[in-house]
Amino acid sequence: MTIRLLTRSDLSQTRALWETAFDDPPAFVDWFFENRYLPAWSVGVFDGNKLISAIHGTPMDLSLGDGSFTALMTSGVATIPEERGRGHMYDAMRFLQGEAERRGNRALFNHPQRQGAYAHLGFRPSTFTKYWQGEGEFPPGEIVPFDEGEAFEVYAAMADRYTGFVRRDRDAFRLKMADYAADDAGAFLLREAGKTVGYCVYFEKEEVYGEEVLSLTDYGPLLHELRRIAGDRPASAKLPPDADAPGEVRPQNVMLAPEEIWRAMEASGKPCFCVDEY
Repeated sequence: MTIRLLTRSDLSQTRALWETAFDDPPAFVDWFFENRYLPAWSVGVFDGNKLISAIHGTPMDLSLGDGSFTALMTSGVATIPEERGRGHMYDAMRFLQGEAERRGNRALFNHPQRQGAYAHLGFRPSTFTKYWQGEGEFPPGEIVPFDEGEAFEVYAAMADRYTGFVRRDRDAFRLKMADYAADDAGAFLLREAGKTVGYCVYFEKEEVYGEEVLSLTDYGPLLHELRRIAGDRPASAKLPPDADAPGEVRPQNVMLAPEEIWRAMEASGKPCFCVDEY
């Protein structure tokens, strides 16, 4: 077995592994490998020339008090079916951790598909999300069509309220919104007294699901609109842990980091929250 950083020439095998492991629509997979594939930050396990396991890495700045620190977001953790349960993910993650540290990146974070999936590697819950399941009654608000620039202003202001929040510039935010569009997401803004104070990015399938729901003021009108869009279907949403809405707060992201980063996050005095990584 060989463990190494990926290269552009590994793209076809890496994509095939992704498609085997994840039930993502082809448009999103196309988008990811055209815009998000960073082989220099990603690692593969090979049996000869055959890719059997992979982890994708993306450097991101996370908020910490009034500043930030760089962490490597890991995603697309996958192993071919016949090689699962043999420790390849563990070995690949350790390799990636060492490579990240060598290049000055001291933390890795991830949104696990299963709680506790990375605990044996030393990952601990780092951010928390309130999961709203459609409960409560809320008044309507001024809902208007989505505007990326206005939404970015809300996003940037929210980053100062939380620890562990991805700090994106306008270009990175634009790329994130394009990610959602590639996956057929809808979106709208919330205004108060002529000023944009919130936005919602959502998906419509058997239910209407608010994937990125942020407000500088009241969350009620955003949830009211989600329920209106849902009609007879269920409505749900991911919210910051301190959002003024009912729901269950649970861990979302986990992180592998030195103790000084954990102490600094606690000392910030701000809630730990991060919207979906991409």
